[in-house]
Amino acid sequence: MGDKTRGIYKKFAVRRTDGSSRKGGKHHNCEYFVLDLTHDPHAIPAIRAYADSCRAEYPALAGDLDRIVDDMAGQMA
Repeated sequence: MGDKTRGIYKKFAVRRTDGSSRKGGKHHNCEYFVLDLTHDPHAIPAIRAYADSCRAEYPALAGDLDRIVDDMAGQMA
């Protein structure tokens, strides 16, 4: 079965570096979705949309994400 017909499946194990994903922590059992910014052509538009969505509340994060996708676009050109 290829990835195009498989849907979502457990492919990555994500842990927070601040330890809050440990049992009893604020982020214990949180769900995460990982994007491959290098190979997935849908990842860059998704990051742009996320940056636009969070821009008013988290302007520094949005700016960082803008720089990441701009840098990646420059490398692909």
